[in-house]
Amino acid sequence: MSIIGLSTMFLAGSVAAQSPITNWLQDPATPLAREVRNTFWITMSMIMPFLLAAEGILLYSIFKFRARPGAQPATFHENLKLEIIWTILPAIALIIIAVPAFGTLKKMEVPPKSDLVVEVIGHQFFWEYRYPRYGITLVDKPLVVPVDKVVTLNLTSVDVIHSWFVPAFGVKQDATPGRISNAWFKVEEAGTYQGQCAELCGELHALMYITVKVVEPEEFEEWLKKTAPKTELPS
Repeated sequence: MSIIGLSTMFLAGSVAAQSPITNWLQDPATPLAREVRNTFWITMSMIMPFLLAAEGILLYSIFKFRARPGAQPATFHENLKLEIIWTILPAIALIIIAVPAFGTLKKMEVPPKSDLVVEVIGHQFFWEYRYPRYGITLVDKPLVVPVDKVVTLNLTSVDVIHSWFVPAFGVKQDATPGRISNAWFKVEEAGTYQGQCAELCGELHALMYITVKVVEPEEFEEWLKKTAPKTELPS
């Protein structure tokens, strides 16, 4: 490995250590993230019995039917009743999983009415944010949004596929060259949230971090006045 490669890995590790990325399982910051977490636990609760049963039967079979001197091999063939049972039970489990999963996916795909629209543009290896309503463009800077407001993201890329991923928001959306994809979130508590590009996009992919500053509406208005071009802001 080259010296440049080693230096890049060390720098990535240092940045990651200083800027821990929030965990959606432990720290959901949006209703959507909670929906994703709940769907995850429902899915886990439905599939774990099958995993434990299969592993238990495997261990039992290893010890029960291990080779012994003079032992005769089993001559049984199939068991139709057992095959029907282990086909129907997983099918029922999949149906139970599908109901909440479909509801969560629908909420991801159909955002409520937006309070703020932000254009997100992926570059190798940084993010560009545009606030079209206010004429603001941020390059390689934190995204600033108001708390308890619906923020819609219109994502694209100028080079390769990137992925805008903030675990605490329950949002992971690809930014693809030549097309616009959408995502949304509504953060319920002010603070700073971390994320990272989740699509391998090149040599410095590991350093393509995301920082979102969620502030009170009054503070957001002040930020707009300081940041926007010196024209009258839309009401």
